[in-house]
Amino acid sequence: MPLILEEDSRIANGFDPTSATTLYWKDVPVSVRQHDREDQTELLTFRILSGATKQNHSLRVLRIHVSSEQDPYFLHTLEVTEDEFQSLKAKQGILVDFASFPGKIISLLERCIRSQASDMPRFQPVLVVHPQESVLKIVETNDFKQLAHITLAFKPGNDFTVKQFLAFRLGEVKDDCQKLQGQLSNSKSECSEFQQQLGSCQQQLADLQERHSRQTLELEVQLREQAAAAQQDKLQQVAAVKAQLGRELDEAAKRHSQQQELLNSRIAELDAEGRKLRDQKYKLDTQLSELGHKLGSSEGSCRALQQEVDTLRSQQNQLSADKHKLEMQLSDTKAHLLAMQEKCSSQAQLVAQQQARLSDLEAATKQWESRCADLRELVLGHEARCKDAAAEVMKGNEVIEKLQTDLRLLKEKAKRKQAILVRQEEELASRDSQLAAAQREVAALTHSKDSLSQELTAVKADNGELRAKLDESRQQLQSNEQMIRWLNQQVTDAQLQVSAVPGSRFKFRPSHLAGAGAAAATTPVLSSGSYAAGRASSPGLVDTASKLATKQQRTATSFSAFSPQTVTPRQNYTAPPHNAVAVGRR
Repeated sequence: MPLILEEDSRIANGFDPTSATTLYWKDVPVSVRQHDREDQTELLTFRILSGATKQNHSLRVLRIHVSSEQDPYFLHTLEVTEDEFQSLKAKQGILVDFASFPGKIISLLERCIRSQASDMPRFQPVLVVHPQESVLKIVETNDFKQLAHITLAFKPGNDFTVKQFLAFRLGEVKDDCQKLQGQLSNSKSECSEFQQQLGSCQQQLADLQERHSRQTLELEVQLREQAAAAQQDKLQQVAAVKAQLGRELDEAAKRHSQQQELLNSRIAELDAEGRKLRDQKYKLDTQLSELGHKLGSSEGSCRALQQEVDTLRSQQNQLSADKHKLEMQLSDTKAHLLAMQEKCSSQAQLVAQQQARLSDLEAATKQWESRCADLRELVLGHEARCKDAAAEVMKGNEVIEKLQTDLRLLKEKAKRKQAILVRQEEELASRDSQLAAAQREVAALTHSKDSLSQELTAVKADNGELRAKLDESRQQLQSNEQMIRWLNQQVTDAQLQVSAVPGSRFKFRPSHLAGAGAAAATTPVLSSGSYAAGRASSPGLVDTASKLATKQQRTATSFSAFSPQTVTPRQNYTAPPHNAVAVGRR
């Protein structure tokens, strides 16, 4: 049943409790912060409901209640509709829609529960309690700061809502108690029925035990009677088996006598075959001697030896075929003997009274075995001679193997030479690669050489330009020196001309103005042509000299103007040449 909080008429008319379903209901550790006390972590109950409004069932509503089992008056409520969720989504930048929003809140709460096991929980819900509005934050703590995933504004419960909440919880508890009482009554009725069934089952078990005891007694009596009858039948069967064994023993004795006669005839045949084998052995001995002479005479040539080896191999094949035939015959005789021994052993096991007769038969079989052993010895002698012949054949094979070893050595030498050639080819390939690398290095060096030569030509060109500039500067220096000499000559000429003019104002030179007069006397007077030529050759030097000349002239004229002895009438004043004035102004 969903929880209903009817705080005002809007909520009562807005939320439809009949359509509400509980999505989440679990205790979560929350850090509670209040202004009148310190922060503390409390276990609060979160209950998330999803429903619709009463007026419009298509408009969904989400309710979240936060309560405490320790404090019944602790209650905080949040109700969000789809329209209000859009504004909340825009404010906090939520990326999910209204349908998946409760699931994300539930997942964050589950993370908070799981992270409480550690000393420093990564996810922690924080509830900041205020009188009018509380704020719930789900905070993630990382190495840098605390990051709030979601911030929700809850409304604290007043007396009416708290009483309504407690009344509703009391109603839920009563409903649960009634359900539990109904389940308890049902379980008690089922328990009484089970007890009745258990009593009937115990009575049935007692009846079955009595029946079982009766049946066991009857079965024991029947088993005893059957055992007595079986024992009588067994005695009759033993007597019948003894009579049958006597008859079988008589038949076996007759069969044994017949088989003994057959064996005697077989032994005679084997003796005749042994004589034939001796004759064949003598023939083989003669053949082996002849082959020995042939092998001794054929040691000189390899081809003859190979042919004789082939003939010996063919003869050996014939001998092996004869040997195989003899072995087959021996195996047949052995098989017959084994069959007889098995029959005799079976008869000896069945009849213990006929051991004496069987011992005679065993003695006879031992004689037959001794004869077979003689035949085996003959065969072994024949095999030894065959081995001698095989040894001679092995000698021929050794000669062939020597030739084959020589051939292998030659092949190995050829392989070694081929390996040496391969190594030489590899060395040549490595040398070719080194040569190619050296050629690449040479190409790089030639390229660097070309670039250096280009730089050297550029440096040489710059050096030539610098030398040309140096030559020009030297020529300019020489022309400046010539100009200075010419200027000095002009200055001396001017001084001589000034000293030759009578009553000139430049004659009087006071002692305290001698330096100034001498400086003024050195003022050059230039003609227009000489000045033009000097300016063309060294314009900077000419400008400097002209400036110095004007300064000296002005100084000399100022000092001469203030001298009382140098004052002359205006008509006696001789103006300087036009060219000199022009040079001074410049």
